[in-house]
Parts: sequence; C-alpha cells; structure tokens
Amino acid sequence: MDFKEEIIVHRCSRQWVAGLLISAMPLVAQAQGMGASAPMPSQPDMMPASASKADSKAQRQALKAQREAQRKAERKQARQVRNAELQNLQRNGYGPQAAPDQYPENLLNAERKSAPQKAAPAVPASSN
Repeated sequence: MDFKEEIIVHRCSRQWVAGLLISAMPLVAQAQGMGASAPMPSQPDMMPASASKADSKAQRQALKAQREAQRKAERKQARQVRNAELQNLQRNGYGPQAAPDQYPENLLNAERKSAPQKAAPAVPASSN
C-alpha cells in the first residue's frame, strides 16, 4: 500500500466510525434514560423508539382530526349565522332576483327594517 491508498483507507474508516457512532447515539441516550437496571429489549424491532414513533403518529392524526372537526364546526356555525342574516333580510324585503337594478336600495331598505329587530332580542327579560 502506498501513501495515497493509506490516506484514502484512513478517511473511509473515519467516515465509517463516524457513521457507526451517529447511529448508536439514540441507543446510548435511550439506555441512559432507562437506567442501568432496566433490561434492553432483545429484538431490534421491539424497540420503544418505534413504539414512540407510532404513538406520535397516532397523536398527530388525532390532533389533525380534532382540528378538522373544530374547523368544520366553526364553518357550520358561520354558515348558520350568515343564512340567518340572509333570511332576516329576505323577510324584510330583500330579494336579489326581484330587481337587479335596484339592488343597493333594496338591500339598504331591508337592513334598515331588520335593524330594530336585531335590537329587540338584546333587551333582557325582567325576572320577578
């Protein structure tokens, strides 16, 4: 072996050792966390790290489902409010298909008519 080959082999062995150390770091950290008296699992596929990955994946899926359900409920509530306002305006004379050229006037008139109706439910009932 000449000098150049020795340098290449030395570099490759250094990379191999570095890769080995990096791959062993999670196992060392896990062993330190478990303590010296706790036995290590005998099979590599039964490692707690894989179980924690599955748990974290299940937690992420549960959080995602919870967020989606919350957004769905918020959208449903906003849709109900919007539809209630539209129905209130329609009861007070607003009809977009009736006369498109009078759209702003019809809408403003319906809003004026519905304004007292909105204020009426805000008054609390007196309790005797």
